[in-house]
Amino acid sequence: MAKTTTGRVLIALVLTITGLIAVSVPTFAHHGTGISYDQDKSITVKGTVTEFAWKNPHSQLYMDVKDEKGATVNFAVELNSPGVMIRQGWNRHLFKTGDEVVISVHPSRVGAPVGECLNPCKVTINGKEPPQ
Repeated sequence: MAKTTTGRVLIALVLTITGLIAVSVPTFAHHGTGISYDQDKSITVKGTVTEFAWKNPHSQLYMDVKDEKGATVNFAVELNSPGVMIRQGWNRHLFKTGDEVVISVHPSRVGAPVGECLNPCKVTINGKEPPQ
């Protein structure tokens, strides 16, 4: 009987640890902005909005920008979640297709046309600052 109880406890322990690991992996994967973006650098991106995706876990802003050679590149900016943005006074209609946007972002570590702008997010839309 002692072997059966010990076996059950061991199985329960293994299942509990496995469950905790399975639940925590997506949480760690989600918070990878420090790996993807250079938190020590900030660049200013100026362009025209092509799309604004108001979604969880992070909203996305897509803009056409001119690269250093003058070619148009679609640049993606990772923003806060809608819940955080609402608390800042922002809403799903803040960015519209065709808006002229200037935004400071932490650039991609690999040089891709992406960046992240979380708290604080310095941005102007058609020359005006949104609520903060």
